[in-house]
Amino acid sequence: MSAVCAVARARLPSSPTVTMSLRHRLSEYAKYESRICQELMGLGGLSAATALRVIGRNRRAIELETSVHRNALSAIAEPIIERRFRKALRATPALEGFMENLAPQHSTQVFFDDPERLLGQRILVIKSPRGAEKGVLLMDYSFVFPLLIRYFDLQAIAHRYYLVTEPSWSGLCDREVMCVAGRGFPVFVQTNEPRDIAFLERLDLDTIPVPIAANWWVDTRVFHPLPAVTPDADLVMNSAWSGFKRHGEVFEALARLRARGIKLKTLLVGYTGDMTRANVEAMARQHGVFDQLEIFEKLRPHQVNEVMNRAKVNIIWSRREGSNRAIIEGFAAGVPGILREGFNFGHKYPYINRQTGAYASQSTLPDTLLRMIRDRASFDPRTWMVANMSPQIATREIDEHISAYAAKKGEPWSRGELAQKVTSLHSMAYWNESERARFDADYAFLKASRIR
Repeated sequence: MSAVCAVARARLPSSPTVTMSLRHRLSEYAKYESRICQELMGLGGLSAATALRVIGRNRRAIELETSVHRNALSAIAEPIIERRFRKALRATPALEGFMENLAPQHSTQVFFDDPERLLGQRILVIKSPRGAEKGVLLMDYSFVFPLLIRYFDLQAIAHRYYLVTEPSWSGLCDREVMCVAGRGFPVFVQTNEPRDIAFLERLDLDTIPVPIAANWWVDTRVFHPLPAVTPDADLVMNSAWSGFKRHGEVFEALARLRARGIKLKTLLVGYTGDMTRANVEAMARQHGVFDQLEIFEKLRPHQVNEVMNRAKVNIIWSRREGSNRAIIEGFAAGVPGILREGFNFGHKYPYINRQTGAYASQSTLPDTLLRMIRDRASFDPRTWMVANMSPQIATREIDEHISAYAAKKGEPWSRGELAQKVTSLHSMAYWNESERARFDADYAFLKASRIR
């Protein structure tokens, strides 16, 4: 891909805005749409990783190989990468250097400074151990998993608790996500991606897929319809100011409608990612749709719900990320949603259906928007969401999968004792906050297991 991009750079116009746009489109075409480019990039990455292994740079080789696998670039390279990755996980010292060289980002610095802040926020006890029966520890966000290993006695914890992970990105062939695997105890991994479920099963390292994901834990008491609010906007997009969220492509669709004499009022909710609000505003001006926007930044969850209730349709337009929560928050607020065709690995999620929303491509997005706005009354996304993917249902799924595992291993397990939780951008919390006190002894144990 770098060679392709080099050719593109040589031929693109000198305007920075145009250059960035064309580079972005070329990169997306190579990475997501051209099977030839994908296969060439994947095999090139595998060859480079093999060369790195020859000169002893194994950690860099693993990083490159897992990137190829996570991005689904090469069907030829994938089984080779999986064999190498499985071997690295079984020889856990091969990943220890990765743990030692972890570097904080702006949003995670606080947990490096004080790892105990993970407890009760990003690491939640949802069942206490009792006698020979284990408790349950649930961790969300992928960056948390290696921090647990780095700062806490993982073996002592796993002796008392089943571990449930909630990865924050699709594509589980990743050191950060899988560093807790292959260590002599089971790990229950939340994923509803068929590709990732198959990978976990092939990995054969006691990683048990649970077919739920991060977007099952939306608090329906925070996100709900507001009967007093009359929708005064057509579209809402609740996404970080980041390139992978693809605001520019949504603005392009708005511009195409505007050329037809149709101006859709659009609400943007976001926060600084790898771009800023100013970057997003500049893109909107470039497409000639800035005057159609109302922009909000750093809202609290109940404020996001208020904005959601003002819109007729909700959109997520990224091509690949984790299990996006904003689309389900919209459902809970009673707002149907649009996902891009081919989202993540192209699996057609059950939660996009006639009751909740639709898929669209870049070419069909304008007309899909108009149709959904026109037919908004025919959708009932909250009813479907509450009946099919609520926090209560997710809790039962975890309970059932642990119960089946315990029965198979002859280990004791009492059904119906898991505490329910919800997830927001910055923290997990108990559905009933009063339950926090019942786990005081568990959190005391976890703090005592701190190793550095």
